[in-house]
Amino acid sequence: MLKYRIVVVALALAAACGGRAKPPSPDQAQPLPPDLSGADVMVFPAQAMPGLAPTTEPVPGLDREIQFWLGDQVPRVHWIFPPEMERALARTPSMEIRIHALAVSSFHRGEVKIIGDPLFGDLRSLGALVNGRFALVPVAAGFIPDSAGTGRVEIRTALIDTRGGRVLWFGVVAGEAGVEGSPETAASAAEALAGLIGR
Repeated sequence: MLKYRIVVVALALAAACGGRAKPPSPDQAQPLPPDLSGADVMVFPAQAMPGLAPTTEPVPGLDREIQFWLGDQVPRVHWIFPPEMERALARTPSMEIRIHALAVSSFHRGEVKIIGDPLFGDLRSLGALVNGRFALVPVAAGFIPDSAGTGRVEIRTALIDTRGGRVLWFGVVAGEAGVEGSPETAASAAEALAGLIGR
């Protein structure tokens, strides 16, 4: 049973009808995520930052690191990771869901409280297939360079109720400064995400 702490999704985003919104900064205080103890949660692959073509891995090694750190830091949740979802989809070829290229563009335009189709249909159908009550979707991930010639991996993540389509939580994290493509740079961002989810 999902037990809520305080879910305050009050990010500095403009409404979608008001044009492209400036995304929140990972350096801002993030809202507390709900307590997911005992819940069945699908963890989707990181989706590409806006403006980039969908790719199976916008940050090399990030999905693997997210899987490791969530399993290590938040073991009280039943995580359903991409390999398990991909095996289930392979057994159900009629279900054409591209987990590496989800329809998450609405999250790039403004605050989202309830998702619509096709994203809702995909999450609901896959949730029924693998018994995933909730979906943790890194809706945008990428390496953000800085003026020092290094940069950080940033992850913007939504927690979604697969039955009603409500966005229960949205947060933004970034890892430590490092070199683009470095395993340590990706790992530090995944660790930051797991630390936020497990608070």
